[in-house]
Amino acid sequence: MDNKEIELKFVINNEIKNKIIADLEKVAIKTAESRLIDTYYIPYFKDYEINGETMECLRTREKDDKCTLTYKKIHRESSPVYCDEYETKVASKQQLENILFAIGFEVQMVIDKTRVSYKLDNFEFDFDSVKNLGELMEVELTDNNASTKSILNFVAKYGLTSSDVTYEGIQILMKKAMGIK
Repeated sequence: MDNKEIELKFVINNEIKNKIIADLEKVAIKTAESRLIDTYYIPYFKDYEINGETMECLRTREKDDKCTLTYKKIHRESSPVYCDEYETKVASKQQLENILFAIGFEVQMVIDKTRVSYKLDNFEFDFDSVKNLGELMEVELTDNNASTKSILNFVAKYGLTSSDVTYEGIQILMKKAMGIK
C-alpha cells in the first residue's frame, strides 16, 4: 500500500516470539534478517508528540551500508489507526544530518535492533529485538481490503488479543524503558 501503512504492534516475550516464528518457518517466506540502526530526529519548532504519544516522526535507517530517510504521520483518529509513510534513499547520512541540524532538528534517540521478517498471505511480520527494550512484533497488512481483525485472528492462537496491541511509537516505548518522561 503506497505511502499508507496499516499494522498492529505487540510487545512480546521470547516464548511467544519463538512459537510464532516456528510456525511461520513452516508456511511463510522469510524475507529478511538484518541489523537496523534507526536515528530519530525532532524539530525545535514543532512538537512531534502530543500528550505523550508520537504523532509524527522523522528517522534515518542504516541497513547494510545503505541509508533511508522516512517521515511518518500517525492518524490515531482513524479506524484502523494508520500512518502516512514517505521514504527515500539517502546518499550521505552526514550531509543529511548537516541539513537537518541547520534547519532546527536534533537527534532524539538512536535505536539499535535486529529484525527478522516474514511474508504470509496478506501479512508482513517483523520481529525486532531492540537493545535496551526487548521484543516487538509488527504485523502489517499488505492488502487494501484486509482488516486488522485478520491480524487479531492470526495472533489469537498465541494468546494475544486487541488489549496486547500497542499504539505507542518505539520512541515512547524506549523512553518508558529508560525511565524518561
